[in-house]
Amino acid sequence: MPDYGWPEPVASPEEWRQLLIAAEAFKAARPWLWMFETMLFAVQNPETDEVGFGSITGQLGQHFALIVYLGEESLGNYFSAVHGIQAVSFLEEREHGMLLLEAPQLQASFESPQAMSTMDRRLVKEAKVRIRGRDLWPAFRSFMPGRAPWYLTRPQVRFLTVLLEQALIVAEMQLRENMLGSQGGDLPKTLQLLSRVYAEGAWSSVERTFTPRYPVFPTGTASADLAAVRRQLPLQDLQLQVHLALAPMPVEEGPLPPYLPYLLLAVDAESGMAVGSELLLAQPTLADLWPQVLPKLLEVFDRLQGRPKRIQLVSERLYHLLAAPLGELGVKLTRARTMPALEGALLGFEDWLATS
Repeated sequence: MPDYGWPEPVASPEEWRQLLIAAEAFKAARPWLWMFETMLFAVQNPETDEVGFGSITGQLGQHFALIVYLGEESLGNYFSAVHGIQAVSFLEEREHGMLLLEAPQLQASFESPQAMSTMDRRLVKEAKVRIRGRDLWPAFRSFMPGRAPWYLTRPQVRFLTVLLEQALIVAEMQLRENMLGSQGGDLPKTLQLLSRVYAEGAWSSVERTFTPRYPVFPTGTASADLAAVRRQLPLQDLQLQVHLALAPMPVEEGPLPPYLPYLLLAVDAESGMAVGSELLLAQPTLADLWPQVLPKLLEVFDRLQGRPKRIQLVSERLYHLLAAPLGELGVKLTRARTMPALEGALLGFEDWLATS
């Protein structure tokens, strides 16, 4: 079986085979025909007691998958993203999508043959599992904050096998008994979910209460260095638009999986010209990303030889992070729903990446 360079032992041929069999059974049932992605349920890992929160997607004919958010912190990211579903701009949509990508999760998705990687094809071939309905092939990925979607470790293969089997049982229960409700509206403090648990050698369904752990906004603190910045860089009659976005360009630095860099982009709101673009890595964890933002923004000010009078942001996280230090610098910080100048610059950057 493929060795992905992961530091943990890879799954055995039989473990991969069982995962593929479970995925084919799930695909054949097509539970996305009657399941909404907001019909959440929980599955306990029989080996570790970790809880995965399942969501079946594809009812709209896009992204047929079982997505499993790992733990209550990941569940909090999910609800935060769903709560922002009324986004009115491209940047707001991206911001909520970024929250989902930062949620630890496992996915079993069903892709077109053209979307399958060489490693995915090799896995199917070596497992000797027949793929029915060859317009949709199974692919398995693990998502970690700030990292590119990657192949599964041995424990993840075993848990995803269980998740597919138990998700299909839950979906069939829903078809017969209509017992799951959609999770939407306000951010819940607690919620009751149908849960599949394993005890004394048998699976059973119980109602369990969970507490989503919502993302904590990073905060920036003023420092003595800002006094020097005020002295050295005068205020300019300039308005910038600033955003932090995930860049689709994996960086292989250190152990796999590769990092997904964050692009800190600053543009002149009037001309639309980019005045700063910096790539930051959430290395080694997402928490290590946030202290990098202010120093990089100050480098932009330095290149401009002055402080802008005003900065616009869409991101609530960036606002919390930058409000205190930029306030000390005399920079007025405001939030906006849309930032056309920055949106155009970001799309241009992504087009450049796609063709380079």
